[in-house]
Amino acid sequence: MKRFSPHWTLAIVFGASLLPCHAEQTSTTGAPLTLHASEGKRQEMIYYVWDAGDGRLVPTARGFAEVVAPVDLTWWKPGAIQTSWRVVGVSGWVGDVMPGPKVEVTGKPAEQPSSLVIRKVEASPSSGNISISPTGDLGWNGVKQNAEFLPSTLTLSLGDEGKPGTDPSVFRVDWLVLTAPHGGEKSMFPGHFFVESAVSPSGPWHPVASADFPFFPDPKDKEVWIPLRGLVAGALRIVVPRGNPFPGGGFGWSLGSVRVLGGAEPKFGLVGAQAADVAAWNNLWLNFGVAGNEVHQKFDPWWETNRPLDGGMVCIPSCEWLAWGALKLSWLDNPTLNKRLESYIAGNPVGPDGYVWAAPGSEKHLGHSRHNDYNSIYPMAVAHHYLMRRDPAFLEMKDPTTGESVLSKARRAMDYQLDVLGGREGVITTKDPENDGTQTSKGSNYWDFWLSGYKDAFGTAFFYESLKIMAELESALGNESRAAELRALRPKVREAFNATFWDEKAGRYIGWIDANGKRQDFGFTCVNAMALAYGLADKERAERVLSWLDGERTVEGDDSTGKDIYGLGIAPRVNTVEARRGTPPPVNTWNGAVNIEPGGNGEFGQQIQNGGAVFFTSYYDLHARQKSRGPEGIMNRWRGIEAEFSKDQLRRDPSNKFGFCEIVGITREFPESGLVPYFFIDGLMGMRPVTKGLRIAPQLPKDWPSATVRDFYFAGKNYTITADAKAKDPVIRGAEITVPATGAWLLTPEGKVSAEEKEAGAEQP
Repeated sequence: MKRFSPHWTLAIVFGASLLPCHAEQTSTTGAPLTLHASEGKRQEMIYYVWDAGDGRLVPTARGFAEVVAPVDLTWWKPGAIQTSWRVVGVSGWVGDVMPGPKVEVTGKPAEQPSSLVIRKVEASPSSGNISISPTGDLGWNGVKQNAEFLPSTLTLSLGDEGKPGTDPSVFRVDWLVLTAPHGGEKSMFPGHFFVESAVSPSGPWHPVASADFPFFPDPKDKEVWIPLRGLVAGALRIVVPRGNPFPGGGFGWSLGSVRVLGGAEPKFGLVGAQAADVAAWNNLWLNFGVAGNEVHQKFDPWWETNRPLDGGMVCIPSCEWLAWGALKLSWLDNPTLNKRLESYIAGNPVGPDGYVWAAPGSEKHLGHSRHNDYNSIYPMAVAHHYLMRRDPAFLEMKDPTTGESVLSKARRAMDYQLDVLGGREGVITTKDPENDGTQTSKGSNYWDFWLSGYKDAFGTAFFYESLKIMAELESALGNESRAAELRALRPKVREAFNATFWDEKAGRYIGWIDANGKRQDFGFTCVNAMALAYGLADKERAERVLSWLDGERTVEGDDSTGKDIYGLGIAPRVNTVEARRGTPPPVNTWNGAVNIEPGGNGEFGQQIQNGGAVFFTSYYDLHARQKSRGPEGIMNRWRGIEAEFSKDQLRRDPSNKFGFCEIVGITREFPESGLVPYFFIDGLMGMRPVTKGLRIAPQLPKDWPSATVRDFYFAGKNYTITADAKAKDPVIRGAEITVPATGAWLLTPEGKVSAEEKEAGAEQP
């Protein structure tokens, strides 16, 4: 974790740098081609407007001028294309048109995105009757006002009229297409506009972060194609904060036509769900899974963006995030993202002793402390990514410094856990004084505010899970003896975990036992949620933990109880006991930069790891409830998450009373926020890679009798996979697979589906 040191800098470069390329390019109809531009002369925020050479202008999101900016362009007709681009500064300057590469588009004509029905158009302030033709032409003379700085809107309600009394429909939206007014008023195209979305025209409305265009140049006779990248919505709204001068006096703006393109089924589909559920699952993934419509200052979703534009990220190129990055990315048919993930995995050092480094050139996290959970994280990332994609070349990728293969490094990382960190005895134990859990030590895992160490519950939970996935990998590679060894250790770890970390009086798991034998329990919610999610708790212990989290019982000495445990909405508070109650407090104050006393900048509720909340905890929380209480057990917590998301799509980073953004962890350097929508895949759908293929064991609440994941990439093929309560047997129609919503099913790398067979000696989930 990051927000406990004054600075976070990680300069890692793999592969060739991206440079503007004006050489001739080739592309195939219907397939995106990535082009690059760079203004490079000014230190300010800018965006680019690309002329695709076929009558379309495609703007990018904002970013720093000195950074090379990519754009994905697609053509649907073959031919020779000359592209160009121009830069627009948010301060008001517009650059000259610059030549882009020539593109030779080959292939047969491909089908363009479909137009969605716009069933209603409304302008505010009202401009009389508005009509829209099937081709998008607007019967409308625009918004006219007396003042220049009066915001106005054009609202588009999508889809056919629904049945009375039902929830509005939502649709996948890929593009918003606008043209200037026909005839002589081309200057009336809005000079500054941004796009908002909503489940229904009644709101609440949320800005599309990437679609904000100040000082937009006159498109003249070109169509403006604004990418929305699979946003799921029932309505869109164009907001114009400032009008243009009208020739006859007054201010306003106008459009010639407006179209909304998309209409494909969303990535995550739910039958029986409310429209808000479908929109929330999909837009959570869009915002925090792939960071599709976010603003990236470096035009790169692998780097954080500062306030006020901070949003979702894809991943961080440090070992801390590699396993979570594999969960998020390995199932996507996106070579760019996956090759980058693989390069980071291959380039992350594993020392001669088997200890996994934080990143190239940095043995310690932020140069400060060793995080021993890296030795679980690295093999989990390697095993999950391989088992999902089944590409042997990945395991043979070489470390650019040592030449060692990815597989060899993963195995040595596991050996370090077993032989150096005490894994064979069942509990991860760090005897190094720097990580021994005492007041003179340093943090040794993700929660680096806390001086956890010696016998570490968080690290042991990760170790338990790493044994499971590495056993699957070894078995898939034919190394059955090693797989059996790892599987046989898990019951021992489970028993030792409960014997070591369970607090019978409190009815929950503690955080760690330091080298002096002191048991440290501050009501660590994530440790407890992980223990339940990974199956370390029996039913009785699980119920006691959940009754505490739900506020149904109070643990003596807790400072947060009852409904206050979820008082921040997005997830439970990280801890329910104030850090200052330790004697001395077992925390890292970063040389006094963090003051946990009342009135201090790190007091309880004012600091992320001291009474704050981190969104990704909800991923483990949902899994804990599902594993312990079944499919219905997730619904109350999901409703709480959805309610928070509906407020602002969780694009929030509130500051404490000292002005520090240290209360919640959602945006910016928290790409693990994308784990929450990933629960749709490995929670609701129960999909995870195992030795012989992809296990599908759905766990659908009764109100959601059918769920679908589209564009799921497994073993080199893209699938649409549906779990349906009405299905009695698996059905395969090409790349579309339907399985019953009960039981466990196996999709093999060859594309066959059958009921899962329980193998002798293999652990069953």
